[in-house]
Amino acid sequence: MRLLIVVNPKAAKGKTLKKFPRLESLLNASGVEYDVQWTEGPGHATAIAEEKRDKFDVVVAFGGDGTVNELINGLVGSDTPLGVLPSGNGNDFARSCRIPLSIEKALKTVFRNEAKKIDLGLTRNQFFGNAVGVGFDAFTSKESRKIKRLRGTLMYIWAVLKSLSKYEALPMRIELDDDTIEESTYLVAIGNGWSIGGGLQLTPDAVLDDGEFHVCHVGDISSMKVVRNFLKLINGKINDVEEVSMYTSRHVKITSEVPLPIHIDGEIPEEDIKEIEIELAPESVYVLGNWKSNTHGDDVE
Repeated sequence: MRLLIVVNPKAAKGKTLKKFPRLESLLNASGVEYDVQWTEGPGHATAIAEEKRDKFDVVVAFGGDGTVNELINGLVGSDTPLGVLPSGNGNDFARSCRIPLSIEKALKTVFRNEAKKIDLGLTRNQFFGNAVGVGFDAFTSKESRKIKRLRGTLMYIWAVLKSLSKYEALPMRIELDDDTIEESTYLVAIGNGWSIGGGLQLTPDAVLDDGEFHVCHVGDISSMKVVRNFLKLINGKINDVEEVSMYTSRHVKITSEVPLPIHIDGEIPEEDIKEIEIELAPESVYVLGNWKSNTHGDDVE
């Protein structure tokens, strides 16, 4: 097995760079043949994957969800699988693939070489692996970038609490395969995977290869009710809340008269967007995961 390790040194506010010597030691001890490429800015990981993918058995992301997203876009149409060594703040794609969050256990997943072709989403000429969020979760994702001292799930939880007093529901029209929703909307989560915000579950039943998006719609809801029901985001029971409705669809179109907060796999578009259209791209890329496990957390060996 010959690996290309693509490293984003800025992931998790520099944490990935500090963890790299440990990864290098594990790789050297394993005896596997590998090469390392360091990303230098936005889009670089995609360019690396497009150029190098046919020269390696596996292209491995060592970084966060942004690095994973870029490599996915560089591997679409190739038989070379993606491996993931999660080292970001959220690591939501890794969670959806049941990949452990420790370097040692995640590396075992790569060496096990259990590849599966998964679905992707396509929006704005960009593929995504895990989720698109419109509304409060995207607003929160943007707010999380201002938090300096916390990382991971705690950072996202703190960002949620900070955002509650700043955000209000927005007028949206949401067109799905079999439904249309036109009302004041707190958020819409379009999940290819189940995890968002470092393990929170807006689309708990989403599976990466089931041929459809799972869509969570939250209508106009009070900040206090969000707080009271926050535990349901952690335990996957969000559908018990009155203002929450769940759908499945292969196509989603969202329009509004006002600019919409949007994230695509955690990344925030810079320009104002009043309309976004999202299509399912079935069986688009190979990924190494723990596909036979039923575990959502870091208990996978």
